[in-house]
Amino acid sequence: MLTPDDLPACVRLASDRKWPEEPAKWAFLLRVGTGFGLFDGDELVGTTIVTRFGEEHAAVSMVLVASSHGGRGLGRRLMEHALAFAGTPVVSLHATSYGKPLYEKLGFRSVGSVTAHVGAFDGTASGTSRPVSEADRAGVVAVDAEVFGADRSAMWDELFGFAAQVRVADDGFVATWVNGDVTMVGPVVAPSVGRAAELVADVAVGAVVRVDVRDAALGSWLAARGVVPRSTVDLMVRGALSGDRARLHAPVMQALG
Repeated sequence: MLTPDDLPACVRLASDRKWPEEPAKWAFLLRVGTGFGLFDGDELVGTTIVTRFGEEHAAVSMVLVASSHGGRGLGRRLMEHALAFAGTPVVSLHATSYGKPLYEKLGFRSVGSVTAHVGAFDGTASGTSRPVSEADRAGVVAVDAEVFGADRSAMWDELFGFAAQVRVADDGFVATWVNGDVTMVGPVVAPSVGRAAELVADVAVGAVVRVDVRDAALGSWLAARGVVPRSTVDLMVRGALSGDRARLHAPVMQALG
């Protein structure tokens, strides 16, 4: 299993595959999930992280194989180990076009797409949310479980400390976390695209942000304010998603399903 001591090697491996290095994200995922590594001697040549949400759902992320070790079936080996460890009826991940064929062979199917929008937000705050309080936290976790379809309270225990902001309203909430020079916006939970936009506005003013958007209408709203589409991935699932996902407008991060 990977430990915090392996973080520099994880970052080097990401750089080798032209991924962003994202040390803070790696560190967070290794706290909320379980990381697995493949080593060639002392060299880390493959990774994956499994984050379990109770007994029902697990997210698989950071599936990487060093460029020097491609074509040896190591990606499949990592995924098979991750699925065996997860042991849950539902497993989700976000897949690029490069990884999608492998995941399809392992029983995943695409159930939607997510487009990363990035840019300096040129809009105004709505003023319809407030900073989360201690009294709000249990409600946020409960609503997240309703929307996501699994209990993610252990993740939230870490996220409340990791997040730069968590803001709540009577009908939803939004969080941000810092990834280098970019403010990542997510999760965004709201009853409509319009309310989601208002929540995003309250945390995006004056910042370069990234929002991983599942709804084209929210994407259009962001693009009109300088936060433009950059890349699209598939949301893929083994099993069946549950929860009220119409209210989930953006994930915490793609690595967490």
